[in-house]
Order: sequence, then C-alpha cells, then structure tokens
Amino acid sequence: MAYPGTLQIDYGTPYETTTVQLYPMGQKGETPDGSLYRYSLMGGTTGVANKLYQGAATAVAFWTTQELTVDLAVGDTEISFFDGGTAFTVNQLEGGSLLVEETTDLGHIYRVKSNVVTAANETICQLEDGVTVQVAVIDETGNVLTANLSPWAEVVILPTTTPTNIVVGVFRILVAADAYGWVQSRGVASCLNAGAPLPGNPVIVSGTGGAIGIAASQSANITGYLGRVINLGITGDFAAVFLECE
Repeated sequence: MAYPGTLQIDYGTPYETTTVQLYPMGQKGETPDGSLYRYSLMGGTTGVANKLYQGAATAVAFWTTQELTVDLAVGDTEISFFDGGTAFTVNQLEGGSLLVEETTDLGHIYRVKSNVVTAANETICQLEDGVTVQVAVIDETGNVLTANLSPWAEVVILPTTTPTNIVVGVFRILVAADAYGWVQSRGVASCLNAGAPLPGNPVIVSGTGGAIGIAASQSANITGYLGRVINLGITGDFAAVFLECE
C-alpha cells in the first residue's frame, strides 16, 4: 500500500504502539497542530518515555566499505554485497540505504525496499520502487559500499557519551523492545532536562543519557541544536521543549 509523504494523524496516534508493523519505516506523520512524528522501531531494550533517542548504533564496522558480490549495471533494481561477518535479518535494511562510496562510482545512494536473510556472508537487497542503479560498478577489490539502517530502525536512548547516530526525537510513551511507535521530531514535547536553560534558549545533547542540555556557543560544541525550551528547565526534571530535529 502506498502512503503519502506526510500522513495526517490525530492527537492520539503518538500514544499508540504495536508489535506488528503498520506503516513504512520512517513514515512521517503530522498532527493538526503541525507537530511531526516518525514511525519507528524500538531497539532490543524497552524504551522510556520523554527521553531523546538516536538511530541504531549497530555493527557499523561490519557494514561499511564492504565489497559487492555481483557487478552493478545501470537499471538494476537489486544490489548484493558481503556483510563483513555480521548478518542482516530479513528486511532489517527496509527504509535504509546503500551508499556506493568510491569517487569513480560517483557516490550514488540508493534507498532499500527489502532484503533477504544473509546467507554465506552475502546480503541481497531490493531497491525501493522506482529506484535503479545509475552508474555501472564492477565487482572488484576497492569498489565498496556502506549499508545504513533507516535512522528510525532499532532506535535507542541517546547515550551519556557522544551520539553514535543522528538524534531522531522523543517518544511520548513507553515502547516495548522490538515494538513500533511514533517518535516526535518537531513541535511541543516533554524531555528529560540536564541543566537550567532559560525560556526561549536553544538546547543540545547533554552528558546525561536521553536528556537535553544548555547550548553554549557552537564554537565549543559539536552537536547541533535540538530545539528551544518553553519554560525554565529544572535539572533532573522534565522540561517543555519545542523540538526541531527536522
């Protein structure tokens, strides 16, 4: 079934969660007030409401700079590659992407529709409908690609250290491990707070897992702004924030 780029949802939808996938990974939803949400898959640990989440931090070393198993021809709708020893489960790459890295291959990136279970260290992916290989690539040493999960697949609470993926937003409810729900990326939300940001001030990732923090000069911070607080934040409590993750 085809869905619009932005699905109009009611105010109650972000409080719903299921163990069965109902929408495409990363489907955008918008409530009547303009708040934005993304349909997401929780990682292997039960989530916590009103904390910051990031995309998966899984097997990056094994899914980068991997060699093809079959030449790519212009017009192909399937790409096969070695997985580096960490297998993909069926459709784990749904909504993700394959990036052909080498400069001579022009760095094309392709959205993945589905993939089969890895067999003999080979993963076969079907590209999204309407997406085809744009530049021929020979299967030879040095011609490599990187597989990226959807930013909204297997999401986890932001760590206390440097984020290992992009920040995707905040869930309004507890979402069970390996279950589906809507993560809020824009609009008025509640989020755990570490610091005392003043109303209207921007916030960034803090050193507390899943919490926002005061945004000092960006010359001293490598993380981007996540939004602005609406009222005075109290350290260790939850604060009202206008999220601007997208």
